[in-house]
Amino acid sequence: PELPTGCESVALTDVLLFYGFDLEKTDIADWWLPTSSTDFVFSFLGDPRDAASHACLAPCIAQTANSYLSDCGSVLSASDTTGWTFSEVLAKVESGCPVIVWATVDLKDPGDEPYLTQWENGRLYGLYANNHCMVVCGFDTEASTVTVCDPLEGIVDYDMGLLAERFAELGSQAVVIE
Repeated sequence: PELPTGCESVALTDVLLFYGFDLEKTDIADWWLPTSSTDFVFSFLGDPRDAASHACLAPCIAQTANSYLSDCGSVLSASDTTGWTFSEVLAKVESGCPVIVWATVDLKDPGDEPYLTQWENGRLYGLYANNHCMVVCGFDTEASTVTVCDPLEGIVDYDMGLLAERFAELGSQAVVIE
């Protein structure tokens, strides 16, 4: 409730907690996440504490993670792996590394067009009304499910095919910390 539009910050916090860092769910949003009134690729558009705000995308979260990791003196680093296939995401998870991904709230259809777009480094990024960020932390190929840490739902299993579809629709955005 403290971060009604802060799923990206919470997802990053979840991965940092996985690696043993000690922080509260609001620390990333309050101290490391850059904000902007115009940019949603390299900054959070608005304020994650404001329900009327928007979101941020993989480049922002990778940059935010690297700022945090650097400030902590960590040897870990974050990579924006946007463009990976969903199979590559699952392979990284299978190797023991959780992956932050962008999809939609409740895996609902994002609609035909994003409400905002931004070109950066030759890539078109879009924001959808139900943009959402979560952490893939496991999967079961026999059941065709993916286990995610969803900032809105906790640890849940989603249909693998549907999550893969939403991931692709939102630009195959992912961030990995190693």
